[in-house]
Amino acid sequence: MKLPPIRNFTADFKSEAWRAAADIICRTHKIPFQRLRRAEHGESIVFLVDERFVVKIYNPRRDGLAREKTALEIARTSLKIPQIVAAGEIENYQYLVTTQLAGASLTRENWLQLDESEQIPVLAQLAAGLRELHSTDSSQINFDWQKFIDLQAATCFERQKACRVNARVLAEIPAYLEENLKLLPQNVAPVFLHGDVHFGNLRLLKTNGKWEISGLFDFADSLKGFHEYEFLAVCVLMIQGQGSLQREFFRAFGYAENEISDELRTRLMLLTMFYECSDLRRYAVRLRPEAVDYSLLELERAIWNF
Repeated sequence: MKLPPIRNFTADFKSEAWRAAADIICRTHKIPFQRLRRAEHGESIVFLVDERFVVKIYNPRRDGLAREKTALEIARTSLKIPQIVAAGEIENYQYLVTTQLAGASLTRENWLQLDESEQIPVLAQLAAGLRELHSTDSSQINFDWQKFIDLQAATCFERQKACRVNARVLAEIPAYLEENLKLLPQNVAPVFLHGDVHFGNLRLLKTNGKWEISGLFDFADSLKGFHEYEFLAVCVLMIQGQGSLQREFFRAFGYAENEISDELRTRLMLLTMFYECSDLRRYAVRLRPEAVDYSLLELERAIWNF
């Protein structure tokens, strides 16, 4: 089978040519299948191979394969993660084939319909699994945390301006950084981080009436650095504005009550602004319509309202 021409990854993102590519990859690695189903979301090309495997073709502008392959090889956690089946390149596009995890994705809308008594055990399991993950030897991860933080701080204003955050927040950013940047620890011993833990990258199963995490995947944004960076996607994308659940998550991770403080809130807001894909306006919209007009401090206390 010959692969149809793919001129540009972004322009041809929805092309049916990718299905042919996934077909060729499976046949190359002698993976029998009945059905290839294209996943709806993500910045990579992802095909589900029956109920057994996943084919992931990476954006050539990012080092997704290197980050994900290394991460899956070294990660240590009680949370189930994919196993590598094959890796390679097709028409200059890198790909990875992994096992497919059992369970289903839960949307935030589904999550909000659950009783808090159902949510807390899931967060406790996640916190414990991430704490284990952070004990993984990160020496093979090629990432300079301090360089990353310095760059994100230097470009914070322009990045948030590009996201169309309100003028009030923009005006407050320089003084906020100058006053609070010292709260982020310097020369921290970096830990291994998944970097993008949210509902879209988790699988859950309901067993005997209880929800449990059945898998964590998509390690293409993995890195190493200060462990609280891991809390961003969890608390901003999964439990944003749910203060009691944020507290339960921190407790489960191992924080004492006196550590769940205003200083923690400010550190987390700094990291929120430095997140690789940070968009304060989008986070405000997700909170409530009027939040797009909040000041930076109001937004900090609305997102991190524990």
